[in-house]
Parts: sequence; C-alpha cells; structure tokens
Amino acid sequence: MNAKQKILSYLSKTSGYNTLTVKQAQNMFKIKNVSARIEELRKDGYAIYTNTRKLADGRTVTYYRLGTPSKKIVSAGYQFLSSLGGKTFA
Repeated sequence: MNAKQKILSYLSKTSGYNTLTVKQAQNMFKIKNVSARIEELRKDGYAIYTNTRKLADGRTVTYYRLGTPSKKIVSAGYQFLSSLGGKTFA
C-alpha cells in the first residue's frame, strides 16, 4: 500500500477518529511530505478538507478530513470546465 492509499484508507474509516494530522501521518505511515500526498489525493478527485483547532495551551493543530463536496463546489468545477470550451461530459 502506498502513502496515498494509507492516508485515504485512514480518512475513510467509519469508526473511531477519521481525522489525520501531519504528525500522525508521519509517525504512523512514515510519510515525509504529507501535504504533497494530500494534494495528489485532491487532484485525484477526493474532497479532503483542512481544518485547524486551537488547543488549550495555545497551540494550533491542523488536521485533514475526508468530506463530501458541496453543491457550490461541484457547480464551480463544472463552470470552470465549461469555460475551457467544448462539452464537459459526453
């Protein structure tokens, strides 16, 4: 299983926590450039969102989660593709 598959599998879990921080991905999967793998997954069509949370001690933690794109996002994608000319699909 490659790094992208490991991340996607973890984010797709239906039980327990299904969010992933950079540090967790580095420790669990030995992935050095987590943000690059996330970007590749996004380019593959997965809606991976980046969220931040401020901890009680003042530190900020950034984590990733797999989501479902909103209608607005899907619409923007179709509008962009149609702006390139030609038919979007079929």
